[in-house]
Amino acid sequence: MKKCIVLVVALMLVSIQGFSQFGVKGGLNFTKFTGLENISNKVDQNTGFHLGVLYKAKIPLVGITIQPELIYSQFSGDVTFDIGMDVPPTSSAYYPDPEIFSAGLKLHNLMLPVSLQWGLDLVLFRPFIQVVPYIGYVLNTEKGNYLRSWDINKFKYGVGLGAGIDVWKLQISGRYNWEMGKLAEWGYYKSKHGKNKGFELSAAFFF
Repeated sequence: MKKCIVLVVALMLVSIQGFSQFGVKGGLNFTKFTGLENISNKVDQNTGFHLGVLYKAKIPLVGITIQPELIYSQFSGDVTFDIGMDVPPTSSAYYPDPEIFSAGLKLHNLMLPVSLQWGLDLVLFRPFIQVVPYIGYVLNTEKGNYLRSWDINKFKYGVGLGAGIDVWKLQISGRYNWEMGKLAEWGYYKSKHGKNKGFELSAAFFF
């Protein structure tokens, strides 16, 4: 019995190896910082980008593909604040406008998503749906003057849902990502401030 199990596992590993590929990936991030209503009256969504490498392993017969990725990803946005909305007291001379002020926030991240795909092999192409849990780390931040007191959360985690299609060695995919950890803490209050959500559109090429 043990020999049969070992043989089956070995055959599966050989089969998976025959259906595995390395590739490169790039695309656009359409980021939205949400949950900042208590300190801002407007958050503008900016377009970022992502680049990286990936590995695709197909499990024969059942239509499942496991695709881990190592990605550099950039997110950015502009936050416009209302001084009357939960903002620490300050000298009016510090702000160019006594009513509102704004600042940009840009995050440079190293991300490790794992795309779990289910699709149908239709000879010339393979449409699929995907669930993508991910973790990440903020390598660097660029904060405008009015965000200097923000303590950016370095560790990121969340999940994405989406779909895509494989055609020859090309993969086009899109997913919406929900970040579950807090975006930042404000030095004055140390309470949660916002999350990072948004749509990701990607193209990958496999060798």
